[in-house]
Formats: sequence, structure tokens, C-alpha cells
Amino acid sequence: MGIIKLRITRTTHRVLFALIMSFVTSSTVSFIVVMVTKGFLDGFINFWIPSLFRSWPIVFILILVFVPLINKFLDTFFTKDA
Repeated sequence: MGIIKLRITRTTHRVLFALIMSFVTSSTVSFIVVMVTKGFLDGFINFWIPSLFRSWPIVFILILVFVPLINKFLDTFFTKDA
């Protein structure tokens, strides 16, 4: 039995990609930054969660803007294997 795949538009795919990528990126970066600056002490989560939710929307928008631009730039100089 295989995985059932849903059909989505390119735009929906792009937004889902940006949501997931921005969450993974911002949660990892904010975790590391809080860990380095505050250390892993009591109340770590109290510093980390607000940091994550401040950075996530910013990273989401940046990914929506920069991924297509970077792909266009790369497509100018490279071709992809089939």
C-alpha cells in the first residue's frame, strides 16, 4: 500500500514549502542563539518560544521572496538533470 498524494498548485506547494522550511530554520537558529546567549537553564523554553515566534514570520517572508530569485539566478547558469 503506497502513500496517497494530493494534487496541489505550484503556489500552494511554494507556500507549504516556505511554512515548513521557515519553521525548521527559525526554530533551529533561535534554539542555538538562545542556547549560546542564555544557556540551557530553567526557563529556557520561556526565552526560546517567543524568539521562535518573532523570527518565524520574518523567515517565512524571506523564503517566499528569495527562493524564486535564487532559483532564477541558478537557472541562468545551470541546467538540471532530468
